[in-house]
Amino acid sequence: MPVSKDWTKRIDAVGLMLVVSVSTLLLAGCGGTADPLNRQAVTGEVTLSNQPLDTGSISFDPQDRTTGRPGGATILDGKFALDRQRGLPPGTYTVRVNSADANEMAAGEPGESRRALPKERIPSKWNSKSEQTITVVDGEENSFQFAIP
Repeated sequence: MPVSKDWTKRIDAVGLMLVVSVSTLLLAGCGGTADPLNRQAVTGEVTLSNQPLDTGSISFDPQDRTTGRPGGATILDGKFALDRQRGLPPGTYTVRVNSADANEMAAGEPGESRRALPKERIPSKWNSKSEQTITVVDGEENSFQFAIP
């Protein structure tokens, strides 16, 4: 009989350790919403010639790729938004805005096969040659306004 009492105590002890271990792992897993990149929500408005940009896209290219990640959003009626899940880690980003004019086609180079590509409405200093930047700050409201002449 004493052997079975020792055996029962061992099973109880092992069972208790197992329950504590599993509970600890489950509780640690419940906090899985932490973002190792510390992404921040980013919102804003874009105007073209003092009017909300009807449609387009905005992209953010990190100046430090070791801590930042590229991101982007669609612009509709002058507004864009990246929620926290798709947001940007804190840092400085180059901003690029694009919006095609479906009514006007870009001219190709002479001798080049022509493809019907819409002309870009946004000046190159706001996209392909952009020097526009923003700084995303941890815990702040990262809302930006861009006025394109």
